[in-house]
Amino acid sequence: MTALRTTTTALMFALISATTALAGPPLATDDAGTVEVGSLEIELNGSYATDRQRSAGVTAKTQASDGELKLTTGLYKDLGLALAVPYLFSARDTEDGALVGKDSGFGDMTIELKYAFAELAGVKLAIKPALTLPTGKDSLSDGHVQYCATLIASKEFADGKYALHANLGYEHHRYHAHARAISHSNLWAGSIAAEAEVVDGLVVVADVGVATNPHKGQHELPVYALTGARYEINKLLDINAGIRFGLTSPETDVTALYGIVLKF
Repeated sequence: MTALRTTTTALMFALISATTALAGPPLATDDAGTVEVGSLEIELNGSYATDRQRSAGVTAKTQASDGELKLTTGLYKDLGLALAVPYLFSARDTEDGALVGKDSGFGDMTIELKYAFAELAGVKLAIKPALTLPTGKDSLSDGHVQYCATLIASKEFADGKYALHANLGYEHHRYHAHARAISHSNLWAGSIAAEAEVVDGLVVVADVGVATNPHKGQHELPVYALTGARYEINKLLDINAGIRFGLTSPETDVTALYGIVLKF
């Protein structure tokens, strides 16, 4: 049970930190666009998540709050680079109200390259390979280099006032020994998101996705839905907020998302 709780906390932290790849915060789905060459975007993201499970007459609850710093720049036309560092401020696990575990600290750093390689019939296509480096605290880290790749498609309508995005992603994990026996190494995920500019500078967003269940022996897939908004205060500053709901039991029940984006 200790190994399962530790793995669950680490995976939950990874999920609520999944705002590292965004079509526009607070979406979890990425778009096919890249930052202009020489420009820099600084994202300061945060979230608060709560999850409740009941098994064998015991009610288990996890509450977690985290933050993340993400830097994104353009290296070349249609080629971007991003670096993300997450930090878990607090995670608390309780069973029937009694504290059974808590954690905090840095998670694993992620480095991403995104290359927009084609446009077909108005659909922009990009590939995003990524490495997650074992820089985090033991309980919040896979303990090994993690390999990821995402295929991205984006389509804009009405001169960019509306957009649709689709992602298909793969991750390979190499866990610590205590987690390896209960966790799948190969994980797949798919998602679709929509954006609409309702007034000048204000964009409302929606997102839905499904993924492989990381726990061996559990066959129900994690499915989420997300809604939120992003507002461009000026050319240098965006603010955003959203809420993510778990539609199936393996997904975190509710996650509040919030952040700012500085553009230089």
